[in-house]
Amino acid sequence: MRHRIVSGICALLLLLTVASVSVGVATAADAGQYAEYTAAGNETAPAIQSVEPTQAAADRPNGTAFVWKRIDGERVSGYRIAVTVSSPHENLSVCARANGSACTSVGPNGTAALTTPGTAGLDDLSISLSNTSSNTTLDRQSVSLQPIQRAGDTDDDGLNNSNEVSQGTNLTDADTDGDGLTDGAEVHQHGTDPAAADTDEDGVADRTELQQGTDPRQSDTDGDGLSDERELSLGTNPTVADTDGDGLSDQREASGKTDPTDADTDDDGVLDGRELEIGTNPVQADTDADEVADGRELAIGTDPTVADTDGDGVTDGTEIETGTAPTESDTDDDGLDDGKELAAGTSPTTADTDGDGLSDGREVSDLGTDPLAADSDGDFLTDRQEVAWGTNPNSMLTPVWVTSSLLGFLIGIGVAIVAIRRGWVTELSVAARLYIYRRLELDREIIEVNREIEATDRVAGADRTDIDADTAAEAFEQADWELTPDARLVKLMLQVENGRMHQTDIVEATDWSKAKVSRLLSRMVDDDEVVKIRLGRENLICLERAKPAAANSPHAGDIKPPTPGG
Repeated sequence: MRHRIVSGICALLLLLTVASVSVGVATAADAGQYAEYTAAGNETAPAIQSVEPTQAAADRPNGTAFVWKRIDGERVSGYRIAVTVSSPHENLSVCARANGSACTSVGPNGTAALTTPGTAGLDDLSISLSNTSSNTTLDRQSVSLQPIQRAGDTDDDGLNNSNEVSQGTNLTDADTDGDGLTDGAEVHQHGTDPAAADTDEDGVADRTELQQGTDPRQSDTDGDGLSDERELSLGTNPTVADTDGDGLSDQREASGKTDPTDADTDDDGVLDGRELEIGTNPVQADTDADEVADGRELAIGTDPTVADTDGDGVTDGTEIETGTAPTESDTDDDGLDDGKELAAGTSPTTADTDGDGLSDGREVSDLGTDPLAADSDGDFLTDRQEVAWGTNPNSMLTPVWVTSSLLGFLIGIGVAIVAIRRGWVTELSVAARLYIYRRLELDREIIEVNREIEATDRVAGADRTDIDADTAAEAFEQADWELTPDARLVKLMLQVENGRMHQTDIVEATDWSKAKVSRLLSRMVDDDEVVKIRLGRENLICLERAKPAAANSPHAGDIKPPTPGG
């Protein structure tokens, strides 16, 4: 037994010695060959430059290549691999070893096409470069192939392997672009690019856009000219073209001076878009600088682009402050613009500042009187009185000649009346006497109106609307004795003629037709203003107090007519 062990050991030592010699010879031979390469000027030894599976579907980051389990509908018996080597020597071969080996020769610096020996063990495939003369391995590279199904989903992202290859996504990464969306969701649900985190390249990731409601496929979701990213930085809504709803797009506001998040940038009560329409400044609350905000001007009807809307020389703000109408140049309608009134010191809200019965405009423009003084010339006659009488309200001499003229006239009329009544003047015709009656009546009317004016002036703070100065003046200017009422004129004649006149005398004095006189007297009889007495073929017209006592007797027809003037 011991002999056998010794014999075995000896045999083993012999084999090791032979092997060592062989290896030494081979190594020496390889070294000799490599020496030939270097002697010939070659700086590198033969080596494998690249190994590429020609049927690979995709590459994994760790170097594993995916290949389809079936090619063109048929199960493959092996996968083709292209190997490129760098070597000046011709006696080389390339072999693929995986549960067997398959070799093919390769020329200097050439490419060899190999087919794997079967489809098993491909995850640990070895490609070697050998010297066919010495059967020495010169270089070796490992290749890993992983057969996959086309319809399979290696990374379970909802996108099958075939689609991932066509989309260029990673078969082993469910979210190739790392945007938080699976590749399948991007392709099938959102239509985004699974290989790009920001499909529309607007600076906002696809997932963020989906969360905020923007379209990850459009850089400007609302089409307002601003990219979604720009809108997010401005604080505007990237899904609404006009965030603040003022009629201006966000892009237009962002490129100008208005705030796209504030409908009324200058807070004047007018939307920015409306301001541009009407010509006001959307960043200036008071465009025309009249101290009234644009919104308020639109509300009250003034022009926000013109400081003085009514052109009266007073800005709208000042008019509102002083109580005048900024849309009416003459607030009190006195014929004088508000600006001129303020310059003259008169009240633009009171037509008659000095309360003399004459409008400020008439005093300034027509009469030349002082609208701040009721008596411009200081003659103790108000301007209205003087205008009514036709005297000069700017002359202090008026009272002298007015008083003397009026006194002389009244004295003359009075003397004439007394003369008529006492019979001193009997030659005057009825018409002449009637003229005097009419003048006296007109003068009485003038005196009465003047008394009313003076009484009104004495009442401080009284309402003067009951007497219109302009109307009174016009009445004086147009006064004429023909305007005396018919019935009143008849009664006046009767009073002067001692209360009785013949009807024929009334016709002659008035120059009225007989029919008119008859109708008038009939009405007056019906109203108990006069009494009509039949005297033969004539009628005697009497006041009640002057009716003859015999008028009620049976002999009334014998009453003699009165003598004119007596």
